[in-house]
Amino acid sequence: MKKIAKVLLLFLFCLTLFACGKNASYNGADKGGVNSDSASDSAKIVVDDDRKIIYNVSYVLEAKDIKGYQKKIEGKLNELTGYIETLDTRTYYSTCVYRVPKANLDTFVQYIDSFDGLTNDKSIKTEDISSSYNSYQARKEVLEASRTSYVKMLEDDTLSVHDIIEINDKIEKIDVELREIYLQLDTYGSLVDYSTVTVHYYEKGEYSEPTFFSEYAEYIGDFFITIGKVILYLLPFAALGGIAAVITLCSIKHHKNKKNNKKENGNKEE
Repeated sequence: MKKIAKVLLLFLFCLTLFACGKNASYNGADKGGVNSDSASDSAKIVVDDDRKIIYNVSYVLEAKDIKGYQKKIEGKLNELTGYIETLDTRTYYSTCVYRVPKANLDTFVQYIDSFDGLTNDKSIKTEDISSSYNSYQARKEVLEASRTSYVKMLEDDTLSVHDIIEINDKIEKIDVELREIYLQLDTYGSLVDYSTVTVHYYEKGEYSEPTFFSEYAEYIGDFFITIGKVILYLLPFAALGGIAAVITLCSIKHHKNKKNNKKENGNKEE
């Protein structure tokens, strides 16, 4: 029995060691995952001239002096030869869309990240449009070669009027398609060469979650304001209705008095 007990104790001891080792390795894997995730932001921004990649970075920044940080970020933007695409400024918050040269995007993002405690939310989205861009580019080259051939055909003096009209019609269709392709390639080029960084600035401490009583008080206030507006809207109609009622009463009274006078005069004549 003692031998069996010793064996069981040894087995339980080994099992405990195995479980602890597994938990330690699991926790180590978690820590490694966190570290790799924290470094993944910079890994996402890779300048590669052979690929057409669109970067969209989004920030939610919150601070007490948010306008001061906004000026610093815009100063860094100018230093990196970027520009402001859109700006929507309100009392306690603003949204800015910045365009940054792709070569300077990583520097700009690292500068914003350097403000400790400022970032409330951040996301980096990438879109590889290399395949689509190359398809448009190949189609453009084919169309340009076809257009050159058609223009060359027009130099033939033996062409009939019908042939000339038909060739010009084909050239016109090619020009329409080429304009669309040029526009798409320009759009792609702009999005690739200049990355988009959207920053939502919020003034910290200016907003608080509304309580039930504050919401109810606001509801009561809105109710009385609505009633007051309705009364103001109805005042002109009420005034007209009052005037019409007075005129009607006076008319009825006058008609009644006239009728009574006729009746009295009739009785006197009898």
